[in-house]
Amino acid sequence: MKELFLQNIPASIAVLGLVGYFFGMAIVFIVSPIKNAESFSVKPVDNAGKTEIRVYYGGISFALGAFLLYLTLKLGTPVYSLVGGLYFATTVFVTRTIFLCVDKGWKCPYTKLAIPAEGFFVVALWICYILSKVLY
Repeated sequence: MKELFLQNIPASIAVLGLVGYFFGMAIVFIVSPIKNAESFSVKPVDNAGKTEIRVYYGGISFALGAFLLYLTLKLGTPVYSLVGGLYFATTVFVTRTIFLCVDKGWKCPYTKLAIPAEGFFVVALWICYILSKVLY
């Protein structure tokens, strides 16, 4: 497995970051859904809402991380997983930016953290992608 990740170091770093991020999000939202969802300005109205937070924020995060890892191992390269992560992260960032303007949510505390953090993450992924193409 070491050789797999050494064949394209920028893509491998990005994929390990993506998988770590998604697995971390899964754990956080499955273990403590209400506390963490409220930090995202999301609040369930009943226990079914709590389950939905676990399922969609936790379960889907785990599935995305596992899929990117599987894709890397199955195809023998991290590049395709990086591209998938780029689609996901860039789409989330662009959609968030557009609808912050539409919904006027730019003053919310979570937004003040999410925009710079997601922006940095997207830029880092794009840099890894470019380096993976230039260097390998």
